[in-house]
Amino acid sequence: MFIDHGGQWVSPGQTSLMNLARELGVSLFDTWHQGRTVDWHEGKRTTYEGLYPSYWTTADEDEAESVVEQLTKMADSFNLESPWLADGADEWDDETLDHWLERNVSSELARKLVSRGIVGVFGGGPGDLSLLAALFVLRSAQDLIRRFSPKGIDQRFVGGAQQLSIKMAKCLGNRVVLGAWVSQLNHGDDGVMAISDKLSVRAKRAIVTLPPTLAGRIRYQPALPAARDHLTESTPMGWVIKAHCVYRSRFWREARLSGAVTSDEGAVRTTADNSPPCGSPAILVGFIEGQAARDLAPKSIEERRAAVLADFVRYFGDQAAEPRAYYEHSWGDDEFSRGAYGGYWTQGLWTAYGPVLRDPIGTLHWAGTETSVEWNGKMEGALLSAERVAAEVLDALRS
Repeated sequence: MFIDHGGQWVSPGQTSLMNLARELGVSLFDTWHQGRTVDWHEGKRTTYEGLYPSYWTTADEDEAESVVEQLTKMADSFNLESPWLADGADEWDDETLDHWLERNVSSELARKLVSRGIVGVFGGGPGDLSLLAALFVLRSAQDLIRRFSPKGIDQRFVGGAQQLSIKMAKCLGNRVVLGAWVSQLNHGDDGVMAISDKLSVRAKRAIVTLPPTLAGRIRYQPALPAARDHLTESTPMGWVIKAHCVYRSRFWREARLSGAVTSDEGAVRTTADNSPPCGSPAILVGFIEGQAARDLAPKSIEERRAAVLADFVRYFGDQAAEPRAYYEHSWGDDEFSRGAYGGYWTQGLWTAYGPVLRDPIGTLHWAGTETSVEWNGKMEGALLSAERVAAEVLDALRS
């Protein structure tokens, strides 16, 4: 059995991730998706196939498709490398996505679907995504586009995603040092000194891959330019608690259900069948996001488990009440991430500080999924940022 508490899905078009898995000998399998989706709306449970639940009207569907087309056209109007230079960037960055949807979309169902399809990648953070940032995410992360124009089935790693990190670390041997987190970076023209509580390492260049908010907690000597500090102080993280329930059988399959849920209430509002390729053991994963995660995180694990199971019973019936095992991970409480799925951009942030997101500062370079132009917020985005920054460092060393 394997449990993926972090990133787990590989989407069509994520070629860097697929190539890395192939290189490391990690197989992929199609995620479980066959069957009907459970929908919970205004206290009523229904099931559906396709894109829309049965209570959606033709007008709701038409408006959802129209607004996706409109937002996509807006997003296509600028360069993803520098959204802050777009025509209308100041106006778009000054408005939130939700406010724009309220002004332009009359269907509440369409508004919620579009918002979820864009904001979902950030796991319901505490600040509102700016419209400019939302347009960037629409094209870069592609969640909403793939929902309306699917290009294939998402896949997962046989044995779990962490194998990629483990196998890469094994290839590097003792050059990978664990348990020695860096608290200070002394940097200058003569190189960088990375200082931890266990050892110090000197190098010609350093690459910082932490989310911006955590990168800002390192002490830099000399201090970084103010714009970089302001960026890291203003880039919040979402909050997600990922909860897995292990069962003796995939009982939801007997009811012709896929294991997926859409819901407008409860702690868990999104689920998936997370069983391994053979289907055993049977695993359901539930995502507790945003305010629900912030509310439940301070409670005991027993209280969180009870909340998850209560929602699973509402969605899948009494058989969901007694899992063989329960596992969870609260990413907001994780010391070295402080949230999921990545840092994001609230009103006014990008037009003020966008250029310093990935520009090197002397011998310091910045990577991580937040810095990626494509697939931002995804594992693919992290790999693409690694390719970019590796080329950047090599160019600097040659010059």
